[in-house]
Amino acid sequence: MTFTMKNRLVSPLGLALCVLATLCFTGCASQNAKIYTLIALDTGAHVAGPHVSVSVATVGIPKYLDRPQIVRRSSAVELGVAEFERWGEPLGDMVQRVLAEDLTRRLPPGSVVTTSRTLTGDETSSIELDLSRFDAEADGTIVLDGQWRIRRNGRGVSSPQSVQIMRRPADATTPATVKAMSDAIADLAAQIAVKIR
Repeated sequence: MTFTMKNRLVSPLGLALCVLATLCFTGCASQNAKIYTLIALDTGAHVAGPHVSVSVATVGIPKYLDRPQIVRRSSAVELGVAEFERWGEPLGDMVQRVLAEDLTRRLPPGSVVTTSRTLTGDETSSIELDLSRFDAEADGTIVLDGQWRIRRNGRGVSSPQSVQIMRRPADATTPATVKAMSDAIADLAAQIAVKIR
């Protein structure tokens, strides 16, 4: 009796490979991504003076950070991307939002801080931030590197201010890394707050 290819039984090796491929696919698909967000920190330290109305207008980030995954440096020239450790929103948008919240907590009471998505039209100044780096070194240290400036309505633009902030996480876990990144943004907000009046 002759069997055509359609009727031929699958060999044991072929069956084993199919089962193995299915298990591998199921194992990969079942791993849930962990989602992280930066947070504003309440230091309770307001700068003195009259209240202000300001907008965090723009935040530029390097292209290598413009991705959902959290990026860490493995060496001076190698980047590591954690496929299942992701940001809850685009990093540039998150930095903009958290910086605005941090500034609200540091500027004189009654101050209004908006972003490009929440403008009121009453802002007297805007902040432009351009980050050249915001990630972890191979040893875990967070490095925030960039420039910012203040554009005052009708009064020109301040000189660019260079900033480099380094924060060491409490441990090597991703939550500690994200907390250290939040600390770095809070430090940046403190620097900006004293110049914005």
